[in-house]
Amino acid sequence: MIEVTAIFLPVFSPIKRIKQLLWGLVAFLCFTQAVVALDTVSIELDQLESKQWQFNGIKLSLSELQQETQQLVLSIEQLHLAEPLADLSFFDIHCLEFSWQNGYINCQAGKASLKSARFQSPSFDFSFLISDQHSQFHIQKLQLAQGLLSLTATRQGANWTVKINAQGLDLKALYALFSPHDDYKLEIQQGILDVDAQISGAEKTLHTLLVTSRLSHITLQAKAGQIATDSLAVDMEIQAKRSGGQWTWLNNIQIKQGEVYLEPVYLSIEKSSVSLEAAGVLDEKEGVQVHHVKYQHTDVVELTAQGKTSQYPDFTVDKAHILINISELQSFFSQYMAPFSAPTAVDEFQFKGQLNAETRIVQNAIQQAKLTLSGVAIDDVKNRFSIADAHAVINWSVGSTSTTPSALSWQQMKIKGIPFDKGRLDFLLKNKTISLLASNSIAVLGGVFDIKQFDWEYQNGEEPTVYFEGGIKQLSLEKLSKVLGWTPLTGEISGYFPGVIYTNNTLAVKGEIQIELFDGTIKIHKLASSGMLEDFSRLYMDMEIDNLDLNAITRKFKVGGMEGRVSGFVNNLYLENWQPISFYAWLGTPDGDESRHRISQRAVKNLVSIGGGGAADFISKGFLRFFDSFGYDKFGFGCYLHQGVCQLMGVEAAEQGYYIIKGGGIPRIDVIGYNSRLDWNVFITRLSRISLSDDVVFQ
Repeated sequence: MIEVTAIFLPVFSPIKRIKQLLWGLVAFLCFTQAVVALDTVSIELDQLESKQWQFNGIKLSLSELQQETQQLVLSIEQLHLAEPLADLSFFDIHCLEFSWQNGYINCQAGKASLKSARFQSPSFDFSFLISDQHSQFHIQKLQLAQGLLSLTATRQGANWTVKINAQGLDLKALYALFSPHDDYKLEIQQGILDVDAQISGAEKTLHTLLVTSRLSHITLQAKAGQIATDSLAVDMEIQAKRSGGQWTWLNNIQIKQGEVYLEPVYLSIEKSSVSLEAAGVLDEKEGVQVHHVKYQHTDVVELTAQGKTSQYPDFTVDKAHILINISELQSFFSQYMAPFSAPTAVDEFQFKGQLNAETRIVQNAIQQAKLTLSGVAIDDVKNRFSIADAHAVINWSVGSTSTTPSALSWQQMKIKGIPFDKGRLDFLLKNKTISLLASNSIAVLGGVFDIKQFDWEYQNGEEPTVYFEGGIKQLSLEKLSKVLGWTPLTGEISGYFPGVIYTNNTLAVKGEIQIELFDGTIKIHKLASSGMLEDFSRLYMDMEIDNLDLNAITRKFKVGGMEGRVSGFVNNLYLENWQPISFYAWLGTPDGDESRHRISQRAVKNLVSIGGGGAADFISKGFLRFFDSFGYDKFGFGCYLHQGVCQLMGVEAAEQGYYIIKGGGIPRIDVIGYNSRLDWNVFITRLSRISLSDDVVFQ
């Protein structure tokens, strides 16, 4: 084999110079064929360059000259490209099919390797076409991150386009190549990426971007567990186009399966899917104009929005219109609301139904909102509140002149276990106030709850203030006692409240509640409460007891027969979680009572068991044991509860102790109490014994 080599210095008109070299090579071959037989003829250049590219170490050879057909081969040690691909360097380029025409050179059936700042590839298929105004190169079967990549780049004058297709890229290996500075502390366990992309621009400026990708089996963790996925499958599409200083963009993301955690929200995608669509305009100076945003979690929630934001000097939502459609409240609250609430706060409620919401925002502030509820049910596992088959249209506006009404209706509602029958409320909701538009009556426990006026107002930094005016009529005491777990009582409760004020979690009631009970009357006034909707509630009141029938009371509570009337009071009653802490109470025969006064042996024994007297033993041994009942003049019994101890008192003082029963008539009997102080729990225990059993225990 004879090889002829020619070496040239750098040249500045690359296409023209290569053509001259090729023609010179042909002329040389024609001249030498008559003299000697040659196998290969080659020409070498140190460098060839233009504004768009630069060749180093060029070798142009004509081989197989003794064969019927010859092969013109171009080999290049290194090829450098202009922006945006300046980081890529091709080397060991071999073009097995090389041609030239007027104004361009063409390399086909080539092989090359690739080097960048991050990695170096083995050999792959490569071709290019270069002219003074147009250039193009294409690579295939480039091994990258355990996958294959194809890339086509073209340049026409100052304009360029890059097309990329990648299949089966290992996400963990890819991240290691292109993210040497891991500011997010991203840990990728597995993941596969397939992508099609097209990017175009001019010089160093990007003009258009189109990316379609599919990620599968993604398992990763970032920011110390604040972001995590497991076996996630995601399809993504991104489109962006630049015009002047504005970008028009469109993106579509769909999560098809897997698990994702974005602190504090966790989603498990199985039968349903999650998608996000967004489109708008990004202005480099004015901010983002959102033409359309749609977030959809199948069978759970759908959100659409449009608006405009500003980035300078701070991020601001200039205006926005948001629509939310929640198709299943329970799924929505458990997945999207519970993570942001206190532990178990949402878990204590069960939700059912649908909700639609519409909101308008101006300058980061909500200006208008509309909620529509359909078939809503809420159940509190602690029995504090529940509502069934509720429907509502709620309109709210920040303006103080709004006149658009709102309405709420339900089939049944319970507050602290007290059931309210179906009802409807019409009200006006504006700024930080709620006002009832019309009086209403709601059936409850066989009676009626009248609402004449209701106002709610919120002041910044303070608890809301609530004002109520209304009353209750003929509420069944029997039904109420059953709901509250009391001993069943008969009678009715009525009352009118000219003013009920709730503020700072404290309830104060003007007016009084009147209870018709045991053929007498009980009046409750100075009623106040705090912590009503909390686990620790407090209640304060005064109570007047007027002319109750003792015979009816003793039969109801099974404490023995006693005839007569009783009046009294309970002052400064204070309860915590419905348990008495302190009070001053008195029950006794009212002045001027002309009713028949009789007391049975059993009632005497029970009174003795409470007060610690000795009359019971006297009855059982003396002649009085032959009598079923006795006459009495006066009855009186009182307790001052303080620090868990009940200070006991009677109708009047005795030589030792105090009279609970002052005898009168024939036969007569006195019941004297000797215990002046008694532990409250012991007192309650004694009361429970005499009311729940026919057997009396004496102490």
